[in-house]
Amino acid sequence: MPDFLAAKDLRALMAVVEDGKQDKPTAAMPWAVLEGLGKLIACDFVSFFDFDMAGRRKVATQEATAGERELWTDFEDDQYFDEGPDFLPTVYFTRTGDLSRVIGWSGFFTRRELRNHPFFAEQFAPEGRQHAMMTGLTDMPDHARRIAFWRDSGRDFSPRDRLILQVLRPHLYEVYLDAQRRRNAVPRLTRREQEVLRLAAQGRSNAEIARLLFITVSTVRKHLEHIYDRTGARSRTAAAALVMPHLHTPTITSRT
Repeated sequence: MPDFLAAKDLRALMAVVEDGKQDKPTAAMPWAVLEGLGKLIACDFVSFFDFDMAGRRKVATQEATAGERELWTDFEDDQYFDEGPDFLPTVYFTRTGDLSRVIGWSGFFTRRELRNHPFFAEQFAPEGRQHAMMTGLTDMPDHARRIAFWRDSGRDFSPRDRLILQVLRPHLYEVYLDAQRRRNAVPRLTRREQEVLRLAAQGRSNAEIARLLFITVSTVRKHLEHIYDRTGARSRTAAAALVMPHLHTPTITSRT
């Protein structure tokens, strides 16, 4: 894989992110993101997936191709959840937790192995799929989200294509979260307010939060007051229920 991208590629990456932030939110990704990605990386279409892993449902499946948009929400797909675990690319991110990697079918199978795989033959061969490249945006116990690129002919995705997607991945997830906050009218919190709310949602006392974040208890109270003002919530539980689904959720631990 190349170590760097050309300046024009970096400008194009920034444009995809900025266009996504300005575009109207949907139940999935802003359309400007998928359409911009399709221009940045040559492919037949780009997809976004949101899986409810516990409920065995597809929350959203979104596809963009030249001049066409398709979005399906909240539907069952028993075949995917029953047979998908036998097809390694579909479960790689869930099994490894490695969201930094961009994967493709060619990294798991030879062309012959791919054609002979039952899941591929059932799910992808009838649609003419030949090459796939994907990355995980998030992988939590309740939801797994993916961006995927597809080609029906020609060459496999190149190292440059994979590097572009690898560089963009964290920014794409931020665009997705921002779109969902706008769609659900979730107020923005500062980074410190987010940290305070995460710890409060874990049941931490104000004194514990102050110790973990190296701030005073009075500062914790002030952050909570700002959170309540911005969310309209009257308790930390209510504020967390409103905001937490739309934030990254890293674990905050004590520093020694």
